[in-house]
Formats: sequence, structure tokens, C-alpha cells
Amino acid sequence: MKRHSIKHSAFTLVELLVVATIIATLTTLGLAATRGATEKTKTTRCLNDLRQVGVAVQLYVGENSGRFPNTSHQGVAASWTNTLADFLKTNFLGCCCAVPKHRSKLTYAWNDSLADAQGYGVMASSVRAPSRTMVVTELATNLTGEHFHFAGNRGGASRITPNQFRAEVNVTCHGSSANYVFADGHVENLRWTDVQPRLTQPESSFLVP
Repeated sequence: MKRHSIKHSAFTLVELLVVATIIATLTTLGLAATRGATEKTKTTRCLNDLRQVGVAVQLYVGENSGRFPNTSHQGVAASWTNTLADFLKTNFLGCCCAVPKHRSKLTYAWNDSLADAQGYGVMASSVRAPSRTMVVTELATNLTGEHFHFAGNRGGASRITPNQFRAEVNVTCHGSSANYVFADGHVENLRWTDVQPRLTQPESSFLVP
């Protein structure tokens, strides 16, 4: 009787390496997609929180003779969060979920150029371009406080440089962008590369109402 030899097929080393590479690539892509979805969710949650601020500001202005909320400068003790408390929803926390280890309990801050030297809010009618003037955005992670210090000597805000702005604002809170509330109540997610031209353009209304 003839014996038939049985050949067992097996993967070569090259084939195993190819398979391993494919698996590693797919895993990496999967993790990247998961991270991307998670970051997008955090950005959306933050935008929703700040939309509450935008609505609250409009309601406050409407019920206070067209004046913006106060800022805690000398002469004014109340923070904008206290001033707007009756207009903010009960689930408003005032902190961005993208920075859970922020040193400040309140991670959003107010543009102090929207208040006078004593901290009293300016009239909404004095704002030249409400849809282009920032009201609230993300506070830099190394800072605490409820407002930015853009106004300086009352007029110095127009000379805020991108570097000075970035020192106070967490401009890359959401990857390469941050969320901003504007004087007309709308909210935008803006990349840092989009914000810089708004700061440097002549007679910019981004910070100065």
C-alpha cells in the first residue's frame, strides 16, 4: 500500500507580520475614532452649557433696561454667575467637562470689557457688533477667577495681543479650538487660528464693545 503524505498548511512569518500589522492599524484607527467621538461629545456638552449663558444674558439684558451683567471689579461684589443665577438653568455647573482637573471651580470667564471701571455692565446699545463681540469663553487652566483682565486701563483692550489673549483663555480647550458666547447670545466653537485674526484686525470689536 502506498502511503499518502499529508501536508499541513501554515502561515509564513511574512503572512503573520502582515496580519499583525493590519490588526494594529485597525486597532489604532478604532481608538482614534473613539477618542474623536468622545472629544466631540465634550465639545457639544460645553456648547450646550454656554448656550444657557447666552440665553441668560439676553434675558437679563431684556429685564434690566438693556444693561449687561456686572463684573466683580471694585465697587461691585456680585459675580456674573450670581447676577444671572435666576436666568440660568439649575443644571448649569459653570465648568467645562473637557478640563476636569482645572484649578478653578468656574472654568468660564467674562469679558471685563463689557463693564465699566467699577464693574457695572455696559449698555447693550453701546455694543457696535453684538454678533462679533465675545462675552464668555474658557478660562486658562492655570488661572482662577470669574472674569478676564482685558480692559486694563479702560481702552487697553483694543491692544490685547494674541499672546496676551492666550495667556488668559484656554484657546485649545477642545483640541485646537474653544467655545465662545457672543453678545447677541449665539455660541461658536472657534479654532485658535480663526480667533487670532479677530484680535489683530483694525478696530476689532471681538473684545472691545
